[in-house]
Amino acid sequence: MTKVSADPTNRKTSLSAFMRKVYLAWALTFLYQPAYGATALGQTRLTEMRTAYSAVSAGIGTLWLAHEDGFFKKHGLESSLIYIRGGTTAVQALLAGEIHFGHLSPAPLLTAWAQGADFVWLGTTTHQMVFTLFADPATTRGSELKGKRIGITRLGSASDLAVRMALEHFGLHPKDITFISVGGIPEILAAMRAGAINAGILSPPTSSAARDLGFRPLLHIPDLGKQFTFSGIATKRSFVQSQPETIRAYMAALSGSAKIYKEDHRAALRILRRYMRADDRILESGYREYDKALSSPPYPGLEGLEAVRASLLDSTPQLRNVDLRKFVDDRFVRSH
Repeated sequence: MTKVSADPTNRKTSLSAFMRKVYLAWALTFLYQPAYGATALGQTRLTEMRTAYSAVSAGIGTLWLAHEDGFFKKHGLESSLIYIRGGTTAVQALLAGEIHFGHLSPAPLLTAWAQGADFVWLGTTTHQMVFTLFADPATTRGSELKGKRIGITRLGSASDLAVRMALEHFGLHPKDITFISVGGIPEILAAMRAGAINAGILSPPTSSAARDLGFRPLLHIPDLGKQFTFSGIATKRSFVQSQPETIRAYMAALSGSAKIYKEDHRAALRILRRYMRADDRILESGYREYDKALSSPPYPGLEGLEAVRASLLDSTPQLRNVDLRKFVDDRFVRSH
């Protein structure tokens, strides 16, 4: 039988040693217990964010660079990028909550917003419409497009709006031609090569490939001299209200990448090579077409959005009397 000491000093010493062990165990448990928003060893837990983009062109480079070069991670975000053909389809995914952000044309977003959708425009990454209308070699003037088939990505998309602007410039009406929804910009060129359409609206670098193949450029849309918000970042206003710090972090990351993408030619081409299957000559040509249109920082100006609204009034008359300032939230870019 074990003998218990009656010496109070020995008992006190044993109790103190026991309590030290209990305290040490408790302290270690607390130290290695992950807190909210953090993992073990003090590492920050990244907030997962899904962003969709609806075109494969040099205009998406700001988003790609933010993802690839760690700008999102620097601001505590784990980013996933998802390509969805056509802005209208991506808008539906955003509305359904399948993605957190969309790098999109504002046109389908404005249309849905005017009809009650919970969208908000956070930043403009490209403030000019960088499209060129190409036709088969036999077509020498824009007026000759009457009765022809013209390829776009989707009805209501930026490519659709660009064709309508070109038709107005040529003195034609949308009813004078047939719109063919193809799905994506590279697919428009493929349809032109196959003879399925007579003309198509293209953006870099696909436009460079079209020139090499002998297709005739009829109109470079920026030559119309119109301010036009071409692409940017949108989300749901309810998401902004519930997670403003996440929005702030996201736009801070995008602002940082926008500066690098616009000013560092080598970094831009490195990113474009990763996402686009084209040789350097085509990539450089496309990047040059976008260079002046890139926004840094990506401030969501109203002037370009007003031009988008004006182009949508025939199809979406609800936009006529709305206040576009309610569609825009610029505080997350202004704060950087």
